[in-house]
Amino acid sequence: MKNLITIFLLLFSVVIFSQNRTIKSNWTSLVQTVNVEDKQDWKFRVTAKIRKGNEQDSDCAIWARIDKVDDTMGFFENQAYSNIKVTTEWTTFQINGIIDSNAKNLNIGAYTKDNGEYYFDDFKLEVNAPKSKKWIEIPLKNGDFEEDLVSGKGWAEGIGRNKITHVTNFAITTSDNTPYSGKKSLFIKGENIIGNMPHGKFADVNGIKMYYETYGAGEPLLMLHGNGQSINAFMNQVDDFSKKYKVIIIDCRERGKSSYDKTKELTFDIQVEDLKQFLDQQNIKKVKILGWSDGGILAILMALKYPDLVDKIACSGANIFPEGQKDEELKDMKETLARLIKENKDHKNDVYIDLYNLDLKYPNLKYEDLKAILCPSLIMAGDKDVIKTEHTVKIAESIPKGQLAIIPNSTHSVVVEKPELFNSLVIDFFEGK
Repeated sequence: MKNLITIFLLLFSVVIFSQNRTIKSNWTSLVQTVNVEDKQDWKFRVTAKIRKGNEQDSDCAIWARIDKVDDTMGFFENQAYSNIKVTTEWTTFQINGIIDSNAKNLNIGAYTKDNGEYYFDDFKLEVNAPKSKKWIEIPLKNGDFEEDLVSGKGWAEGIGRNKITHVTNFAITTSDNTPYSGKKSLFIKGENIIGNMPHGKFADVNGIKMYYETYGAGEPLLMLHGNGQSINAFMNQVDDFSKKYKVIIIDCRERGKSSYDKTKELTFDIQVEDLKQFLDQQNIKKVKILGWSDGGILAILMALKYPDLVDKIACSGANIFPEGQKDEELKDMKETLARLIKENKDHKNDVYIDLYNLDLKYPNLKYEDLKAILCPSLIMAGDKDVIKTEHTVKIAESIPKGQLAIIPNSTHSVVVEKPELFNSLVIDFFEGK
């Protein structure tokens, strides 16, 4: 879909991994892979002990995923998406599943998100053959983290399937600070991750509390994230843009730390009013806007409704009506929405249902409406975007001062896939180069 320091002296053993690449992200993972081709259709269970350094720290959990022989994904569960509660006390968590019939590897690991201190200990993997009542333990390499973490010896840092990736905002080590058992446990620390910074503030606008963070100085630049995202969607943009502008990043209503009114439908129109009231409160008379996906839609709508307020807009992966998305994307979204509605016990899926309905029902502009946009507008997309290329082209052509950039070998996530190129394109556009 177009798409949160202890008082003890800690002794660390730093992870020495040879990474394929280094990225910025608000989450990371440590994974161990076990071949299970001879255990297809067996039951399995993964257990581990977890605690947080502080109650206010964000999310951490265990996860498991099956990779099949044909390179597709089978069983998957990340307990961060469930209702588990991790506290400052050691607690045991468990994932139960069945190894797929054409499984190749079972991946298990630790997951952490956003700023915080997270501890894991005593990973254990067990399997159970069909018609058997006996659980058999499969030994993991350094599952108790008594040894230093070294590349090629069991654990690997990774984001994405089969990729070793170091995330700059996280340090992965072993620690002797009150392990569950033995002398050490796994310790992952996330810091300086935008969207969770101490200087963040809330603004009361349009009946909600809107969370925002600011960086840099100069002309104001408002960054607007996509549908299922939050402030940290722009982790790869803040440093570059804050050298030239006062960057203001917000959590749109019903996302991130911003609240919402359950009695009001989530629409783009109500979000536009959120933004207008926010900018008025900040006494901003003229603003540049960078929007990704739904954020790009909001930028277009702001330029239409408040032309005197908007200086320039740069939009990546935006559409002006739902059918601007590729047919398979719309089909998948409709199927997912139906499942979310069917499984919506105790209103647990209410927010997700709102988000899917937003993109399936809105916006409802016409190409001729875009002629009213008076400001210079950079319309971008990846050449493999979920937005139809012809739709992106037509948007740019319909805006009198529209410019077009289709970025090769990129998807809807070009903002994070090619941040250097993306940032330079947008900054040059804003600077009039």
